Amino acid sequence: MRNDMVVSISSVIARIKNVLTQTMDLDGIWIQGEISNLTKHRSGHYYFSLKDKSGEMNCVMFSSYVARLNFNVQEGMRVLVSGSINVYEQRGSLQLIIRQMKQDGLGDLYLEFEKRKQDLLMAGYFDESHKKAMPEFIENIGVITGASAAALQDVLSTIQRRWPMMKVHLYPSLVQGNLAPKSLIQALLKADKNHHDALLIVRGGGSFEDLFCFNDVELVKTIYSLDTYIVSGVGHEVDTTLCDLVCDHRSVTPTAAAQWVSLDQYEVMTQIEKNKTLLINEMRHILNGYSSQLNIYKNHPYLKDPKSFIVDKQLKLDAYRTQLEHALELQKQKMDVIQNYKANLISSMSRIMENNANQLNVYPDKIEAGMRSILLKNQHALQKNCALLDAYSPLKVLSRGYSITKKECSVIKSIEDVQRNDIIQTRLQDGIILSRVEGKEEE
Repeated sequence: MRNDMVVSISSVIARIKNVLTQTMDLDGIWIQGEISNLTKHRSGHYYFSLKDKSGEMNCVMFSSYVARLNFNVQEGMRVLVSGSINVYEQRGSLQLIIRQMKQDGLGDLYLEFEKRKQDLLMAGYFDESHKKAMPEFIENIGVITGASAAALQDVLSTIQRRWPMMKVHLYPSLVQGNLAPKSLIQALLKADKNHHDALLIVRGGGSFEDLFCFNDVELVKTIYSLDTYIVSGVGHEVDTTLCDLVCDHRSVTPTAAAQWVSLDQYEVMTQIEKNKTLLINEMRHILNGYSSQLNIYKNHPYLKDPKSFIVDKQLKLDAYRTQLEHALELQKQKMDVIQNYKANLISSMSRIMENNANQLNVYPDKIEAGMRSILLKNQHALQKNCALLDAYSPLKVLSRGYSITKKECSVIKSIEDVQRNDIIQTRLQDGIILSRVEGKEEE
């Protein structure tokens, strides 16, 4: 063991990748297979497997090469690819790096299918708003399929097992080949005139080529124009035709189409029994309620003796009459009291107005005498205030030999307020003296 070489798994994978890329030259080789496990990544890369009956290999096609494709890659499509071999080192898995891809065999049919699909989609033939609602009860159906087709037997056996009382009418038609679309159109037009509750257009599984007659444009337009509710059951679950897209409902198989339009008799019977039990219980509950109510009515004293009801009402009426008469008497007495109050009020108001009128005649003389007294009092007060104002007037003080000396409009109150040579103003009773300060002495 000591002399054995030890290497990492990543080294082994790198060695394998180096050998494969140097020795496996796939230039000029187209590899044929069927696309499986297709993943269209948001980055634009395609990841899928390419398989045939005996083998399968992982593939990747980068977005730069995807952008060059002129068809829509779909699950199950047979293609031819070219590229190079590679080993994904993180997982040690073998994969093909695809640089070119083209459709194999059915390529033209796929392109035609996609073109028809897009044209019809843009024209509104697949709009959900145009699809008819399923009838509430379906008791009469028409089946458009081959007279000897296994799909017909699937439908009939399913109907017989689930709802054997269903009326089924066959409109035989070709369901494969170039003449099939015209045959299907004729059968549908004929069936639509017979006022069935629903029409089933069915066929068993087959290859893309076998089912291509159900992608006929005129067939799609015919189904779109019919008045009857139409269910398709063409091929298997993975098969999708233009007929499926335009029908009012698409079932994955003929058997599923028959199941869609038929009730299950056993489920219906079970539901009927449940409804029967529910109705019985509900009626018992209602009858018991009415019975109790009836007993109440039967035991009511007025129903036992109707005259007692009349007597009772008469007694109540008499009592109400007596109460009403008493109330009227009280009301009359109240009205009399109100009339007395009214007369007294009028008399009182007359006396008050007379007294007030007499007082109003006296008030002008009183007001005039009061105003004269107030005016005289105010005149005496004014004379007194004028005398006081004259006594305290600065001019009155000046007349007694006093004076006011200012310097530049400011009153001189101290010898500190003036300096030598300052010009000062002395206010006397009869004028102003201007003088210059020659000196000052402090006392």
